[in-house]
Amino acid sequence: MGMDKSQTISITGGTGHLGHCLLVKLLEQGHRLKALYNRQLPVLKHSNLTWIKGNITKTNSFEEFLKDSDVLIHSAGLISIGNQNSKLVFQVNVVGTENLIKACISYQVKMVYVSSCTAVQETLKNELFKEDRPYKSKNDFTYGYTKALAEQKVLAAVKDGKLAACIVRPSSIIGPPDYRPSPFGKTILDYANNKMPIITNGGYNLVDVRDVSQTIINSLQKKLTGEIYLLSGTYLSIEEIAKIANPSKSFFKISIDLLLVLLPIIKLYDYLVGMPWPLTKESLITLKLAPLHMDHGKATKELNHQSRPPSESILDLLSWYKKQQQ
Repeated sequence: MGMDKSQTISITGGTGHLGHCLLVKLLEQGHRLKALYNRQLPVLKHSNLTWIKGNITKTNSFEEFLKDSDVLIHSAGLISIGNQNSKLVFQVNVVGTENLIKACISYQVKMVYVSSCTAVQETLKNELFKEDRPYKSKNDFTYGYTKALAEQKVLAAVKDGKLAACIVRPSSIIGPPDYRPSPFGKTILDYANNKMPIITNGGYNLVDVRDVSQTIINSLQKKLTGEIYLLSGTYLSIEEIAKIANPSKSFFKISIDLLLVLLPIIKLYDYLVGMPWPLTKESLITLKLAPLHMDHGKATKELNHQSRPPSESILDLLSWYKKQQQ
């Protein structure tokens, strides 16, 4: 599925993992792009790409960014693997989205909102995870709750007839290009470079950033009526991920329950040696509860969502990093 004509597309989060990949793909298809950036300086330059400095939490950032655009892809968000910085996470993920909704209504711009599968409640391990899960509540971890609130604001504007929009919910995104790198990309790098000796039980549903980007682009062909699409891939255990990244390494396996007990000691060690690991109580519980089976049938049927094997994504990512160092 491809787009049949050139559009003017605004993108938030263009300096992030997904946003950068979206920009590259859209430029290849000949679209005119306007990308918002804040602190992270852009690395991508193109004659059809205009970078605009702005902050989605400030309502005065949007006239140049959205005026004369056909659609906004809102991929900016503050990811948190714990409950730290909860006020800032709320400001970016909820207030920022609300500001963009109002601006899209003012400038008559359509919206594709990039949410997360963590916006909704987990299933039992063997239960099928689909779009119809109940939303996270304020008693849940900050990131998922803020994505849930943002989704509900988008849907309310659609229901009121003020906004044309759809929502996509990717699972855990991996793959190249990944310049920063992303938290998941760094974990894979750490396994590959012998910086992460520990594995645990649990795992993630992994989807390639290139596949998510293409599905989002496909959604721009649809009439945006408030539909929600789960953009998932394939579940891999942490052990499988580590072995793909570093097949000759012997890893030390510790259960999630034991890691939760040892977490204060691990954090002290991190502080003393200056080598922080991406472990929090919240991230470990999320890992433990990650559903084995996600159903992206709706996205496949309506948006032609395709998901390559995650082993391919991991190996492509490591190959890409190696080329960047040359």
